[in-house]
Amino acid sequence: MSETTANTTNQEKMFREAILENDRRIYSICCHYFGPGDEAKDAYQEILLKIWLNILNFRGDSQLKTWVSRIAVNVCMTYLSKRNKKSSVFVPLSNIDCDTRTEDSDDKSEDEEAKFRFFEDYKKKLSSLDKILVTLYLDDIDYAEISMITGLSEGNARAKIHRIKKQIKKEWEEKYGTR
Repeated sequence: MSETTANTTNQEKMFREAILENDRRIYSICCHYFGPGDEAKDAYQEILLKIWLNILNFRGDSQLKTWVSRIAVNVCMTYLSKRNKKSSVFVPLSNIDCDTRTEDSDDKSEDEEAKFRFFEDYKKKLSSLDKILVTLYLDDIDYAEISMITGLSEGNARAKIHRIKKQIKKEWEEKYGTR
């Protein structure tokens, strides 16, 4: 087997692993930047291309999911920046409903459905960065990885997430009382 063939085989294996483990996270990040439409799909495809082209350069300094998430955030930010330069008309992400429920969510109780709707409405108020922080936090990414993905210091990421959680709790209690 030639070196080129071996590299291609290794590249395919690594790419497949990266996508199988992170597909939902990648699309979720795209969805939080652009909503569940064509722009999210375009950004998703661009992310896959970047991962494919750079997977052999992955050194293992961080976890694969951290590396993939960082690529996703960078591509989305670049894509958003280019879009905003081309057009002064900007559709705020707060106007877009991005449904992140899993397939089995149809079986949820009314209470869980109310919590889900409340959280989805709350996310619409968040900035793009805060939406990404929430997404990563809910995906059980630790603060060190969130820091590496977003470029924020670990302390800043932790503080922002804490403030978001505190605000969610406050608004929940104002709307529904303590449950």
